[in-house]
Amino acid sequence: MNDNKFSKAFHLFALSLDPIHVGTGGMRLGRVDLTISREPGTNLPKIPGTSLAGTCRTYATMQHPEKFPACAGQGQADNQRNYKGHCGRYDCPICVTFGFSKGEQGSFQGLAQFSDARLVFFPVHSIQGPVWVTCPSILKEIGEDVQPPPDEQVFAASGLKVSDRLNLGWLMLPVADNNFTINSELFPEVPSEVLHNSVLISDKLFSHIVNDNLEVRTSVSIDPQTGAAAEGMLFTYEALPRASVMRFEVIISNPNFYRINGKVPLEGNWDKITATVQTGLKMFEMLGIGGMTTRGMGRFRVLNLPKGGEQ
Repeated sequence: MNDNKFSKAFHLFALSLDPIHVGTGGMRLGRVDLTISREPGTNLPKIPGTSLAGTCRTYATMQHPEKFPACAGQGQADNQRNYKGHCGRYDCPICVTFGFSKGEQGSFQGLAQFSDARLVFFPVHSIQGPVWVTCPSILKEIGEDVQPPPDEQVFAASGLKVSDRLNLGWLMLPVADNNFTINSELFPEVPSEVLHNSVLISDKLFSHIVNDNLEVRTSVSIDPQTGAAAEGMLFTYEALPRASVMRFEVIISNPNFYRINGKVPLEGNWDKITATVQTGLKMFEMLGIGGMTTRGMGRFRVLNLPKGGEQ
């Protein structure tokens, strides 16, 4: 966690307990019909910060029955369903933490900001069992400055008993070094099995290895009259595989610098805002994130939850 008088930044690691599908919002022509979100520059899968923030808001609101569903969602009022939208109160832990929109009555952006969740370690099968691939540019962002391996070669962790070659999925690569180590202090709560079975590959290869080893599933709707697949209802979708390790940031602004209706949000209590985020993130492990959660997808465990006071 990085602190200053204006904000607190929590660097969080998460482990996918199920395959995760956070889609792009429509069908695409290509290898699969429903693709997952990716970074434009690297073509690497990600979970957008908007998905993290929206899901966290909903789950945090569930912990306050008097606020649900009014303070969850986007806040538009619906008089037909007796839904009044966000309350927008200065002492509401949900509206203060995640923001609110009340149209002409005002809005507030919220004190918690979520970055995209990006891949750190990606699981791939090999002749040595499962290994987790990563690359120098990702480790450098976290503070682990490592020497990159030669192109089309790998550095294997000392915990892996490998010969002169190692396959990563279908691709066989020479092993340039079998003494690769990672500073575990930079990766709080990341399982030791991941760190001790990691493989460093070049930045150039990382995107190819990841995209070639994503999970792809096929779904179909069954016609109850024939017992066969309904015409036009067969589709494929991709997902991040189970045991992927990701990293994202939550930045919480100092409430003493903000006002709602002339009042200091949450009475200026920084810990209450952190605790609200924490309660939402805890539920990811049980209720999941993204689509297809009724089909065995979505559970996502935040490994080093932000620490805040009790609500």
